[in-house]
Amino acid sequence: MTRLLDILPYLFAAGLITAIVTGTLVATPDYGEAETLDVGLVLPLSGSLAGYGVDIRDGITIAVDEINRDGGIGGKDLRIICRDNQGSANRTAAIVEDFAAEGIPVVIGPVTSTSALAAAKVADERQIVLITPTATTPLLSGAGRYVYRTISSDTYQGRGMATVLMSLHPEVENVAVMYIDNAYGNGLREPFAGTLAALGGTVVCEVPFSEGQDTFTDAIAEVRLSGAEAVALISYLSEAEHIIREARRQDLAVAWIGSDGIVTSELITVAGDATEGIVATIQANQVRSSSFIAKYGSLTGKDTVNWEAAYAYDTMMIVAEAIEYGGYSADGIRSHLDRIRYVGICGPKVF
Repeated sequence: MTRLLDILPYLFAAGLITAIVTGTLVATPDYGEAETLDVGLVLPLSGSLAGYGVDIRDGITIAVDEINRDGGIGGKDLRIICRDNQGSANRTAAIVEDFAAEGIPVVIGPVTSTSALAAAKVADERQIVLITPTATTPLLSGAGRYVYRTISSDTYQGRGMATVLMSLHPEVENVAVMYIDNAYGNGLREPFAGTLAALGGTVVCEVPFSEGQDTFTDAIAEVRLSGAEAVALISYLSEAEHIIREARRQDLAVAWIGSDGIVTSELITVAGDATEGIVATIQANQVRSSSFIAKYGSLTGKDTVNWEAAYAYDTMMIVAEAIEYGGYSADGIRSHLDRIRYVGICGPKVF
């Protein structure tokens, strides 16, 4: 009679081989010794960009609450360490440096392209992961091995703005471009102008303006004198409010196409009837998750989901998956991000 003890070594070997062949023998990721898994968050929570920062924080809060309610990652809760960059690129770089010094391997944010470029330099030098849900400058592509984003480059949005404008207003020939003079504005302006030309339109006037500028009397007058039949507005909320109000005051009768920076429910609140007829583009898919919509409404009291919150939610979920399978280290997170295939409330994401 063959005894069980005699065949156990063979059973174990056969099981081990099967596990290796089928890929089920996987090392447990290292989640470190700390009680929580901390993720850095750098956002503008004060100043003219605070609305964007608050929306992103809200989306991440919803994601973290869901993850922790379901048991966290490896039995540990996620914890967000949120710091206000006040919309400053220099302050952003300093905060990312602080996160690196504190041993935090991954940072979500910032909002703007200018701040993201400053953060990317530090992240790549200190070898911690930076992932932004909103920074769209083409310059961020290839900014470093540790730098990611969950939104497409302005190269695509600029083309889209021109295509939508000419589809809605095929009669338009002459277009003025009003753009914020930073990485975001310039990143959108160039592909917009190139695509517009290919579609038979002409940029007859370019009007740059500064972040935080609130007087546009001369700028709108310049657009009027140019003979433009349409305006492409590449702006953040704060500047767009003043531009649109001034255009209404001067009775500027043109077609409008705006960038994603003005796609927020707050624009209607601050600019009122002056926004009538303005069309703007975003890269986000329509959010169809009734669960997220309900949670967002409960948290914020808003009837409309701003796209930044939805992108932030997906970004946090992507980071959580990367930690779960790659471990709580920058290299482990980066390794999984490079292979991830994620389908979220804003659609599929790959890097």
